[in-house]
Order: sequence, then C-alpha cells, then structure tokens
Amino acid sequence: MSNQIPDIQEEWLRVLKKGMVTIPKAWRLEFGFEEGEMIRAKKLSDKIVIESRGKPAPYRIYTQEELKTFLKNDRLSLSERKKFAKIKNVKERYIHPKALPSVWFL
Repeated sequence: MSNQIPDIQEEWLRVLKKGMVTIPKAWRLEFGFEEGEMIRAKKLSDKIVIESRGKPAPYRIYTQEELKTFLKNDRLSLSERKKFAKIKNVKERYIHPKALPSVWFL
C-alpha cells in the first residue's frame, strides 16, 4: 500500500457568460489542451471532471471554407429547381391537406 500524497492543485475559476471558465495556462500546457480541441466533461455527484480525449473526437469539425464549398456543391441545378417547383405546385393544387399524414405539418 502506497502512502503517496496525491498531486492536488487547486485554482479558483470565474464562471463567465454561458458558463465558460478558463483553464489555467499551466494546466492546458501540462495536459496538451489546444484551442479548438474537444475535451470531455463529466458530472460525478457534486464534482465536474474535465478530461483530455487522448484521441481525435468521434466527429469532424469543418472549417467555414469547407462549409461554403459543401453548400455550393449541394445546390439544385436550375432544371432540378424547376422540376421541384412543378411537383410542389401539383401537390398544393391537387392534394387536400387532410389527406396527408399529420406528421408533415409539425
């Protein structure tokens, strides 16, 4: 059995707007936290534990430029827009709203 005293460091942190707190720089460096990195927070009874993931997040965070490219490439062509407009007009004119499933009108 070890009689080592755990390395406990304590800091008082101010809670900012939207619940944000700043992790002290020395701790960020020690754990390798970098700006924009995803870290995990867990609530354990009356404590909050913040952990480094140690591996990439299970999802990707896209840059603004990548999002603009996705949106540009996802646009309907003129012929597709015309086709969709015709279908929409036909549905609006010939299908009574009560004939459609109610879930469509949430």
